[in-house]
Amino acid sequence: MAREQKPMKVMRVAYIVDILGRLFRNRNFIFALALALGLSVGQGALWTQPLILPALALVMTLSTATISSRDLISLKTLPRLVSLSLLLNYVILGSVILLLARWLISDRELWAGFVVIAAVPPAVAVMPFTYLLAGDMVFSLVGLIGTYLLALALTPAVMMLLLGVDFLDPVKLVIMLGELIIIPLVVSRILLFTGLTQRIERWRGKAVNWAFFIVIFTIIGLNRRFFFGNFDILLRIAAIGIASTFVLGYGIELIAKALHVSRGTTVTLVLMGTLKNYGLASGIALTLLSTRASLPAAICSALFILYFVWLGLHLKKPT
Repeated sequence: MAREQKPMKVMRVAYIVDILGRLFRNRNFIFALALALGLSVGQGALWTQPLILPALALVMTLSTATISSRDLISLKTLPRLVSLSLLLNYVILGSVILLLARWLISDRELWAGFVVIAAVPPAVAVMPFTYLLAGDMVFSLVGLIGTYLLALALTPAVMMLLLGVDFLDPVKLVIMLGELIIIPLVVSRILLFTGLTQRIERWRGKAVNWAFFIVIFTIIGLNRRFFFGNFDILLRIAAIGIASTFVLGYGIELIAKALHVSRGTTVTLVLMGTLKNYGLASGIALTLLSTRASLPAAICSALFILYFVWLGLHLKKPT
């Protein structure tokens, strides 16, 4: 009898280990765990704060490692896609964020945080989510590369125009953008040319997810006290986040359907028109402004997790 019980215990342990292994490889679970830990044991964010910029650089490097140099050159032949991406992400999404923030937010530091969000390029998650939802990969790829390269000039220009040179050091901002955009692109070229991209493919997705875990946990943890107080400010920021993702995304989808745009292109239009790089925004706000200025990116990051799940259900890949 004892011999029969032992294999049963081993099977149960193996089953539990398998379930835990699947959970810790699941992107939504990892993001939700980062959110939960940031809210519950956010004091640890003081230890992980120095890791934010390296984690973001790692995400950028691994996310662009599969983009070939031929794809980079294609920017010259596809200016329409880059222009449309800029229109969606900077003009439309950026304007919605700034107009709502000007209307609902009076705090100077929080306003600066929203300016940073409006000034940064789209989220790197646009690429993998375009693939998962069967969107237009060429549009997504070219649009993402184009906006990131142009962000080297656009991000500092928007921030200095709306915040003034006295509010931030433009030299530090340009250096940071170089560290988070130029260097990762160069390193990704090295990985591609040396053939190391194939070797890291097995753990690339896991590394990106856990790097995002560090960023989300740190942002939420550093702003933890704001989540349990100042509910009026919290609701105002959340309203801006919901309007610029769920509401705006649905509006873009309705317009695309009215214009008889293909489903794949519609998916990319929605992603490009609603996803900002909140991790990059929080890193800039924390490093160059203040912890309070990173609060909008923190709350929008929390909402981003919900929006991420909703997109997966609403725009799920056709079978």
